[in-house]
Amino acid sequence: MAATRKEINDRIEAYAKAVRERNAEAVSRLFAERFRHMVHGEGTNAGDPWNTKRETDREGIRRIYEGFFAKVERMTVEYSDRVLDTEQNAAAMVVRVQTESARMENALYIRWNEAGEIITFTNWYGRIAG
Repeated sequence: MAATRKEINDRIEAYAKAVRERNAEAVSRLFAERFRHMVHGEGTNAGDPWNTKRETDREGIRRIYEGFFAKVERMTVEYSDRVLDTEQNAAAMVVRVQTESARMENALYIRWNEAGEIITFTNWYGRIAG
């Protein structure tokens, strides 16, 4: 069954809330038991919060977000320019993140199952110069 635009927007807002509250456990609970998570980042350096990451289970997601929140102390984040696909239960959007040391503009694609759990999460990081 197709999702409504409101349902998709509510799911985006649930994810945004968990990130803004820096709650790695809440983020992990938004994912299905098994899923595809891919972040196309700036290399594979584990010390860089903007690195490339892949994951397929909730525990791994929790660890990824705990590590990210530990490395990025303060940030503002905005989920804008949303394109909602109700037939595929998916959305693409621009994510703008600003920290003390970085300004990022990312492309994010999320797809949910019928239960509203994330089954596909693909993010492409893009650093804004300056």
